[in-house]
Amino acid sequence: MKEVYFKPDGGALRAKAIFPLSTTAPVNYEIILREAGSNNTISLLQGDNLNPEDDIASLPFTPDLLHGRRVILDATYVGLNPVQSPGYRIRLEIWQDNACLGFVEETGVLTGKGQYTIMFIRLLAS
Repeated sequence: MKEVYFKPDGGALRAKAIFPLSTTAPVNYEIILREAGSNNTISLLQGDNLNPEDDIASLPFTPDLLHGRRVILDATYVGLNPVQSPGYRIRLEIWQDNACLGFVEETGVLTGKGQYTIMFIRLLAS
């Protein structure tokens, strides 16, 4: 699990899912916020990779209340042509005050069948 530090007195936090132009299509995903020390979750955004401008979610709490919470990206996808373009890349970023504070990224090989990725970021106040 990647740890990302933020300013508790800074602006609102946002989570952004990035699916760079590739042969991975379509991607269906959900961005989830999980409470610290709990399995309680809030679904922040459900979507696909067809329109990258809407793949960003605002976290619904003030930054000082986000310490210890986890942001999760849950994605399913299939490769269009894994023989010619076998690789994929998926990234989850955390933003505050127009700056990327940190990210987690996965790269891999497409199999031609449905695949699944789950990424975790723990938010920590600096």
